Order: sequence, then C-alpha cells, then structure tokens
Amino acid sequence: MTKFASLAAVTLAATVSMVAPTAAQAQAATGPGTPYNFFSGATGSGTFGNNGGLVGTFTNVFTFIVTSRGVLAADFSNAASSNNGLTDIDFTSATLTGNGGTFSFTKLVGEPLALTELWGVTPLNVTPGTYTLTVTGRSFGTPATYAGNFNIGAVPEPATWAMMMVGVGAVGGALRRRKRVSVSFA
Repeated sequence: MTKFASLAAVTLAATVSMVAPTAAQAQAATGPGTPYNFFSGATGSGTFGNNGGLVGTFTNVFTFIVTSRGVLAADFSNAASSNNGLTDIDFTSATLTGNGGTFSFTKLVGEPLALTELWGVTPLNVTPGTYTLTVTGRSFGTPATYAGNFNIGAVPEPATWAMMMVGVGAVGGALRRRKRVSVSFA
C-alpha cells in the first residue's frame, strides 16, 4: 500500500467515525434499518444516514429545512466492514433538490480502490427553504450502514467584502508607491 493510499484510508476511517451518530442515538431515533436525520435549522448543521439495516436495493429520502442563506457543504460515506463479516454499499446516485435547483453528488473516493465510498457535493449557495436529498444504492453482505454531514456556513456580508477589497487595494497602492532601493555588490 502506498503512503497516499494509507493516508486516504485513515482519512476515510476518521470521516466515517466522525459523522456517524452512536448506535444508541440511531436506535432510539428510528429503530434498526431506517433512515435518520439529526439536522437542525437553527444551527444549520447535522447528520443523516441509515443505521445498519440496509440489505439489497434501497432509496433513502431526507428533508432539510434551511432557515437562513449560506454555503452548503454536504457529504456521506459508508463503513466497509462489520463484526459479522464484510459489508459493501454501492451508491448509485445522490441528488439534492430545492428552491428551483437540482444538484448531484459525485463519488470522491471508492471502488475499485476501496469498499468504502465517499460522496460529496460541490459547495453551493443556498437560500431558506426545504431541500430533499435522495440517496440510492445497493447493499451487499451483512446489513450495512452509512452516515453523512449537512452543514450551512455563513455567507460574508457585502460590507465585509467591501472592506476586504479596500484593504487589498491599500496594500497594493502602498507597494506601488514604495521607493525602490538598488543594491550593488562589489
């Protein structure tokens, strides 16, 4: 295994363990084998996924009610092994619809290099409203699980952009007016 491949495996393992809720949370929320969604419109972040009952072809639908505009960053991944044997999920598609737009997730890492797949959407600007994420795929082996993040970050205000542009202009102007000093070596 190359250094890059081992680093990627460590990163994926960290991603899966960070986004997945505890088994107790998932069981208490929905019972085994059903989707869960812990998104909070107030904080603009949360997790979603399926807690371990996926067998065969599946379609999971998640609804997110966004309460303020911002930049969306979302991803999801599966766990490639379990205590009872090998599990594998082949995701076939993931689309986000809402406020007149449809956005597709793409596979960032996965087969044929690894059983773990990581899918994400390019960060995009979203406005308040209802968004629906549909994830489809097929699970092989023992019942499988996956988890993801859905986060809305703040968009800088126009005044912040203006202040930044004035600052960059001031630095550029100061550099242009700077007296040039020539140095010669004998």
